[in-house]
This record gives sequence, C-alpha cells and structure tokens, in this order.
Amino acid sequence: ACAIEPLLFDDLISAFEQDVETRRYETWDDVFDYCRRSANPVGRLVLRIAGRRDARLDAASDAVCTALQLANFWQDLAIDWERGRLYVPRECYAAHGASPETLDPAALTDAWIATMADCVGRARTLFLRGRCVAGEMPGRLGWELRLTWLGGMRILERLERTRFDTVRHRPSLGAADVPAIAWRFLRWPRDAAPRTGAAAGS
Repeated sequence: ACAIEPLLFDDLISAFEQDVETRRYETWDDVFDYCRRSANPVGRLVLRIAGRRDARLDAASDAVCTALQLANFWQDLAIDWERGRLYVPRECYAAHGASPETLDPAALTDAWIATMADCVGRARTLFLRGRCVAGEMPGRLGWELRLTWLGGMRILERLERTRFDTVRHRPSLGAADVPAIAWRFLRWPRDAAPRTGAAAGS
C-alpha cells in the first residue's frame, strides 16, 4: 500500500549482520556505507509511510539519519570500546595523531579529543544538511522530526561541553534539556540553521 522498496529491508538486515562481524572501520566511506544501510532506510520508511517519494527529501532524510547514527556512536564511545568496537575510522584518528593503543575513554588524550571534535563536526554538518526534511513535513510528523533533529544536535552540544568524556558524563536527554529544546522548537521558523556548541562559539 505504501510502495515501500524491499531493498530498504535488505539493507537493514545487511547492516545488522555487519555489526556482528565488523569492529573497526578504515575510512569515513566505510562508516557512511554502514550508516547508509543501518540508519538511512529508517528515515526513508517513515517518508514512504507518510506518502512522500521525493529525491530531495530522501537525501535530506539520509543526512539526518546518518547524523543521528554518528551521534549515537560518539555518545556510546566508552560503551562500544568496552565491547571491542570502535566506529571512529582509522583515517580520522590517524590524521590527528591518535591510535587505538592510546584510547582510554575515561581520560582522552589531546589527540583523541581533537579526533572526537572532528567526528562531532561531521555529524553536525550532516544535521544541518538534512534540516529541511524536518521543516517541510506537515503536522505531527513534522513536529516529531524537528524534536528528533533538535535532540540530536543537543547531544552533540553536550559531548562538546564535557570534552567528550562519555565515561563520567555520557550525554543523554532529560528534563534539564526540555527548556532549551522547547525554545529552539518554537523558534524553528526563524532559525534557518541553528548552531550549537563549539560551532556557535559557545
């Protein structure tokens, strides 16, 4: 009834299988390919169920879904590391002079802090690139997408404020975040591309 492409479900299963076997990533392209199959199909399924089939909205949804997946990776850096997983690609940490041998999520070196700042910056760029999908969807779905977008950006902001200390300060949304998110939600039509954390110079 919704004309959903079966490939979306195939991609999800493929990503689930990969996550069982793959614990390290070499390049950003490798990470983004995983996100393309693990996160992006969810957004496209929502669009199809809402009756939307538009290449521009698909691309915006993909950007937001990948950004949400990345935000979750950086939020769970310590948890994933304990389980033997690292989603930060080698090309990223190597560019900042970091290595898995020096990674201690409880006490990040300057090189790893620079690495995580790079990672958060990439997620923020994707959130901003896909913002229109939340702004253009009507009704309740539009509200939910805006809140999801704002929540993801808030997680990035919290990561930066704690200098990526996900051991003592794993970022999660709670009652203390409601006023800020509500204010940004109400200002949505006037804030073409709100910026938070280091990107806003705060």
